[in-house]
Amino acid sequence: MKIEDWPSAKHTPALYRELKQLDLLEHLTELEAFGFTVLPPEKVGPQEQHDAAREAVLRIACERKQCVVDDLEEVFSDGQELLRFVLWDDLIFEKLVLHPAALGLIQWLVGTNCVLSLCNAWIKGKGESRTAVHADWSQFDMPTMAVETYGANFNYLLTDYSKEDGGLSFVPGSHRWRRLPSSEEAEYWADNAQAIEAPAGSMVIWGDHTWHGSYPKKTDGLRLMILGMFNRPHMQTQEAYRQTVTTEALARNPLRFARLMNVYNAMPWGKTPNYAKTMQAPQGYLSLFDTEPAGDKLQVPEEGDYHLYDAKTGEMTKERMSKKKTSFPDMYKGQVSATSNKENQA
Repeated sequence: MKIEDWPSAKHTPALYRELKQLDLLEHLTELEAFGFTVLPPEKVGPQEQHDAAREAVLRIACERKQCVVDDLEEVFSDGQELLRFVLWDDLIFEKLVLHPAALGLIQWLVGTNCVLSLCNAWIKGKGESRTAVHADWSQFDMPTMAVETYGANFNYLLTDYSKEDGGLSFVPGSHRWRRLPSSEEAEYWADNAQAIEAPAGSMVIWGDHTWHGSYPKKTDGLRLMILGMFNRPHMQTQEAYRQTVTTEALARNPLRFARLMNVYNAMPWGKTPNYAKTMQAPQGYLSLFDTEPAGDKLQVPEEGDYHLYDAKTGEMTKERMSKKKTSFPDMYKGQVSATSNKENQA
């Protein structure tokens, strides 16, 4: 079938072509069929990247725990911890949240306009500590899940994962049930879920519908992992990237990074909403292969006075809303991706 830039499909054709180019269609099928997939190290990055990521996590852990590396195994004995908000602690994390393979599959789940919700390092020591079976769906007041996922994440494994190593576990196919597990179900699946068997350097990716947990770590040493969580842009992020990103960070990264930081979202509004802010953002489909730094193309917008009512803007808004017929943007027309039709592939 010839994949064209059908307006009704929005940016899906462009994303699909790039996933195919990255040889990720089998992983895409696994996500759809089973609710999770594992990228092998050769699709994630070279040994140098893995070493840099591992070194960064160990350094941050030592800084926060005020100890040396040799003490970490004792510090985390029979314990585990998410080290929060590590994005700005090392440039390797900025690279990882833009990882083409991971971000491509995540965008398939939560949209090409998704934003970064959290970036953490996870350390787990030998002992009985484990994560109960759950789903990452955070709309707890909704009795059932929406058809579409609202969140998706990657786990970048910095050590080997297995059941004995206290690795992740999944309930394959549970993403289709579209509900959170009951306490009885969580207890049953705690020891019956499928353990992830994968070498260091792999990435595990899944959406917020999939039930998962972990096993106790029976082996010596530490289990190390980097976690990136992405959400649809209407959701509140778990960590404060929009509030802490700098113009320098936008400049050294490709345009897609600004979208992940959600800096051009017009909300929250004050008395005079800045509707023009969204037009300052990068528009259209942003390629997974774009690595060119944005440079001076972008800057963090200045926030105005939320308590100030601008009469001129108010009058313009009133005029637009007072017409006999108002209209909203057509979501299915005129949104052709940046990829040329000449590049379409069957």
